[in-house]
Amino acid sequence: MAKRPVARIVLVIGFLLAIAAAVTVVLVPRWIKAKLIATAAAHGVALTIDDMSIRPGRAQIKGVKASPLIRSDAKGAPKASASASVVDVELDGFTPTAVTVTGMSAIVDGDISDVLDAIGKRDKTGDGVASIEKVTVKDADLQWRHMVKADLVVMDAKHLEAEITKKEFHVTSKELRLFDKKELAPWGVAIDGDEHNAHLKIALPGTAKASLDLGPGTRQIDIDTPNVAPKDLGMPPEVLGLYGDETSRFEIHLHHKESTTADVVHGEGTFVGAATNVFLGASTARTSFTLDMRYAGDPKTSMKITAGTLKAGPFTGALEGGFAIDPAAGFKINVRYSSGLMTCIDAVKSQAASYGDVGKGVAALAGMLGLDKEVQGRVMLKGEIELDSRTNARRFAFRTEGDCRLSYLPSL
Repeated sequence: MAKRPVARIVLVIGFLLAIAAAVTVVLVPRWIKAKLIATAAAHGVALTIDDMSIRPGRAQIKGVKASPLIRSDAKGAPKASASASVVDVELDGFTPTAVTVTGMSAIVDGDISDVLDAIGKRDKTGDGVASIEKVTVKDADLQWRHMVKADLVVMDAKHLEAEITKKEFHVTSKELRLFDKKELAPWGVAIDGDEHNAHLKIALPGTAKASLDLGPGTRQIDIDTPNVAPKDLGMPPEVLGLYGDETSRFEIHLHHKESTTADVVHGEGTFVGAATNVFLGASTARTSFTLDMRYAGDPKTSMKITAGTLKAGPFTGALEGGFAIDPAAGFKINVRYSSGLMTCIDAVKSQAASYGDVGKGVAALAGMLGLDKEVQGRVMLKGEIELDSRTNARRFAFRTEGDCRLSYLPSL
């Protein structure tokens, strides 16, 4: 069975590390160092080694640098390079069986599907290290740019620890960021699994929690957060198509399941989200909203909203449309909204109240002056939301429709 995506990502890390140790297959006295570098060059890898020592059953390489680790002449092909302060190798004769890498720094640039495909092709051509049974990583850094087609997404993992065998893997990071914004709070992450199953657990600030479980033909995502500021959530509001500042607050509850049968993928789930003091699109007016929806369909092509309610400011109405999320292609959203009718004075009072104590005072003053009796008519809110991470398109088209009027004003 093909390796699951998370397992493949972890094995990519193992590959980046193991390539530095692969050259020890022919370890002999120090004078062979030039031959090792030439052997790596024959595999398309520019290798440098500062120092190398050998003793029975063990070898140690210091100051290792290897680039590129992915061979391809295609335009826009992914790139990868790695360096390590120390690589300790356990030997059976002159054959490496286990590797411990300390102080590794790896940089990957390329779409996740292209990287996994390149690694898969390299495995098939025998460029992998079949004799290595275990790779241990200590205090490593990994940066992965352009892993998905969204400009904000940059995976940056610090203090990475890992233990990878041919049957199981365990990876942790005390400081993981997925977005190119250093002011965001980092996540803690732990990934455990084997060839068929994987479990990812993310430690978010406070009581927030998130997990991802992968099994044969199944996937489950669970996210529950308290009401937090954007920087504490570790996610910029732009990812959700919103704009905010230090006063904005978010809360997310997502429960998603997928199953694959005969290459047909079906997903379904629920999403409850709330935001306060945020801006929609280019709007300069603050608003708050609560979204509650159910959805079902193919995650990569069309997840249709089967039941959705959006409360935006004073308006409450139904959502229609759908969205698609593909780890390789990004996300796409196309949603229509239509609220119920409400009296114009209620809409005015509610909007004024959203501006805090000053707004509540204005609403109370309007009541004292009797203006609420002079504002007539009813109003509703309609709109469309279109987002596409692949093209960075963001369209928010909200408008009010109704016959609001002030009765004491002369008609023209």
